[in-house]
Amino acid sequence: MSSPASKGTAWWLTPLRPGLIGLVALVVAVIVASRVLPAHSILIWASAGKQGLAASRSDLEITATIAGLIVLGAWSLGSLAFAVTPARHMLVPHAAYWKSGGRERVREMKHRYFIYLSRAIGITFWFLAAEVMVAVVSQKNGLLESPWLPVVVSALYIIGLLVFAVWVFADGFQPAEAKAARRR
Repeated sequence: MSSPASKGTAWWLTPLRPGLIGLVALVVAVIVASRVLPAHSILIWASAGKQGLAASRSDLEITATIAGLIVLGAWSLGSLAFAVTPARHMLVPHAAYWKSGGRERVREMKHRYFIYLSRAIGITFWFLAAEVMVAVVSQKNGLLESPWLPVVVSALYIIGLLVFAVWVFADGFQPAEAKAARRR
C-alpha cells in the first residue's frame, strides 16, 4: 500500500468530486428554472390538466436553494464527524482488518467513508435538480401533466440511496485481499 502523501493531491480531493458535481447540477437546474419557469408555476398536478400545488417561481428557487444549503450543511457536518471521530468508534464491516494494521488502513477506511458520503450527497443534489427539472418540464407539456411524476422521481431516489447504502456496507469496505481472492 502506498502512503497518501505519495498518492498526490487527487487522492484527498477524490471524495469531493461526486458531491461537487451534484451541487453544480442543482445550481444549473435552479438557474434554468429561474429563466424558464413562468411567474406562477405548477409544481404538482392533481390530475391531467388540473393543478394540485402551485407556487411562484421565486418560491421554487428559494425552496431549492434552501434544500441545497441544508444538504451542504449535512455534508459538512458528516465530513467533520468522520474527520474527528477516532477509528475505534467507527462502525465498519471487517473492523478487524480496518482498525488493525496501522494508520495506513485507518486513513484508507476514513477515505472510503468520505467518498461514500460524498456520493450519497451527490445523489441527493441530483435528486433535487431532477425535481426542479420535473417542475420545469411539466409546465406546458401535456405528456408530463401527471401527478405521479414527482412521486416516481422521489421513489427512485429513495430506492437508489438504499441500494447504495446496502452496497457500501456489503462490498464497499471489503479488504483488498478479499476482493483479489474473490476475483480469482
